[in-house]
Amino acid sequence: MPRAAKASARAARPGARLLAEPPLHELDRDQLSVFLYVALVPEETRAIVKELGLSMPGFRPEGLSDVQRCDLVADEIRAEPRAAEPVLRALRAAFGEPPLPRERLAPGLAAELSRLCASESAAALALWRLLSDREPAVREAVRPTLDWLAREYYGPRQPEGAPAGEGEAPPAPPPERDRRAEELERALARAREEAEEARRRGEAQREKIQGQLKEARAREAQAAEESARSRAAAEAARREAERAQAALAAAQAQDQAQEAQRARAAARELEGRAGALEARLTRARERERELEAALAEARSRPEAPEPVPGGGEVDTEPEEALATWLLPVYTREFYDSLEGWDRRIQRAAFKQAHLLAQDHRHPSLRAIPLEGLPGYYRVRVATDVRLIYRRGERAGTVEILSLIDREDLDRYIRQAKTRG
Repeated sequence: MPRAAKASARAARPGARLLAEPPLHELDRDQLSVFLYVALVPEETRAIVKELGLSMPGFRPEGLSDVQRCDLVADEIRAEPRAAEPVLRALRAAFGEPPLPRERLAPGLAAELSRLCASESAAALALWRLLSDREPAVREAVRPTLDWLAREYYGPRQPEGAPAGEGEAPPAPPPERDRRAEELERALARAREEAEEARRRGEAQREKIQGQLKEARAREAQAAEESARSRAAAEAARREAERAQAALAAAQAQDQAQEAQRARAAARELEGRAGALEARLTRARERERELEAALAEARSRPEAPEPVPGGGEVDTEPEEALATWLLPVYTREFYDSLEGWDRRIQRAAFKQAHLLAQDHRHPSLRAIPLEGLPGYYRVRVATDVRLIYRRGERAGTVEILSLIDREDLDRYIRQAKTRG
């Protein structure tokens, strides 16, 4: 039966009302939520949520499920009882007034009626109970309802030439029935209608729940599949990370071995260079002593030169060489600066240092003072390579300081000023 027809039929029932506004806020959250879920259709709960302005963090209003909307409305009613007005308005619009509004129900009967309504076979159970009653009047009161059900399920019939309208209410009871039978009949008719409506709504809810269950199972299967893929990807990433770590460790070990080998080779080469330089230094010192002895001997000789066979002039070049020769002092800075240069540049540096010791004014040296560093000079070793030196603190010495690239002169000057 349509909701509007039921509402108009209930509005015309006689008798005193025994009902009041239901205190929905007295129910706990799950009880109230499941009542809303059973009594209202999704369109009604969606309109109530919108009217009350409710929302759930992290969800769009249109993305909420029917259960989530019922939970929101239940929480709002429990917090503010006046929020139940949209729910009651929707129930009145759908069903009119509650069934049996003028019947006084005992608690036991109320519990039995609630269990009956929760059953999927509410209509069959109610009819079975009434047909099993000991009172003939009660069993007789079921007949109009059965006739109405026959017309609803099997179509209209025409008893004694009088067609019955489809969907019309059960016929009125005979006038000889007493008032109690009429009340029982009306109560049964209302219970039957409510049971039928509850059955239909239960079927709709069951179909909806089955659809939601199917959707939930599909989401669960998808989540399980995604979880399996994630675990497989994590395992593959872990194995790849282990392989990368092993490769890195091997590469680091190989690099360390190569670096150690290069360091040992460089150490051996430096030891050889140091030995060679020490040998050169020894020879230079011996040469210096020889030259000093020769100079002392020359100074002790008479000033008049001895005649030279053949009438030639006396060669004065050794005395001039002794006057300009300086003792080269190779600093630790110089040896450190040799690293990174090839053998050709290193040999050229030693050659220029030797020439500098012999004659610091030699034109091939091109000695130029460093700007900003008094007493520091640079000489040309190659096109872009310069040798830095200065006169030693001890007389007759020259300190060989560093072999650098020409572009690093400014940086060298700044560092020398900082050291100074």
